[in-house]
Amino acid sequence: MKKYLPLLLLVLAACQNNPKTPKTADEVLNEVGKVPGMNAGVGKFNITAPEGWQRLDTALNGVNATFLFAPSVKDGFRPNINVVSESMHGTSLDEYYKKNVGMMAQYMQNFTEGATSEKEINGTKVKFLEYSHSQNGRDMDVIMALIPKNGVAYVITVTAPKGKRADFRKQFDDVVGSFSVS
Repeated sequence: MKKYLPLLLLVLAACQNNPKTPKTADEVLNEVGKVPGMNAGVGKFNITAPEGWQRLDTALNGVNATFLFAPSVKDGFRPNINVVSESMHGTSLDEYYKKNVGMMAQYMQNFTEGATSEKEINGTKVKFLEYSHSQNGRDMDVIMALIPKNGVAYVITVTAPKGKRADFRKQFDDVVGSFSVS
C-alpha cells in the first residue's frame, strides 16, 4: 500500500472538504475514498497507454485510479502515470487548482512548487504543475495535469525519481493528449 501513497496524497490534495490537520498515511488511506464526489469521473474517460506500459485499473480504500506503469524499475522505483477524478463541487478550474496546490503544500513532505502552465487540449483548458516532494526518504519529481470536464476534475500525474521528470515528459504528454471523456 505504501507504494501508492504519492497517489493518495495527490487525491488528498484534491479533497477540498478535509480538515487541515496533518494525517498519517493510514488515516489518508482510510478517509480519502469517503470524500463526497470522489471518483466522479470513473468509467467516463479514455486514455492511451504508452507503448510497453502496463495499465491497471484498481481501487484503493474507495479511491478508483488508473495506473500506467513504465516497463521497468529504475533505481528501485517504477515510474508511473495515474489518473484519479473528483467532483469540482461547483468551483472554477482556477479555484480548484489553487485549493489543491495549497493542500499539496500542506500535506506533502518537502513539497516544492515548480513551473506552472496552461494549454488548450482537445478544446479544454488544462492546467499543468511541475513539483517535487519526498516520500519514504525518496525524492520524486511529478508533473500534474488538471483537466476539468462537465464539473469533474481529472488529475493525471507522472511520478519519477528526482531529476528524471524530463525522461517521461513525452509519455505524459501523449497520455494527456489522448485523454477524452466518453
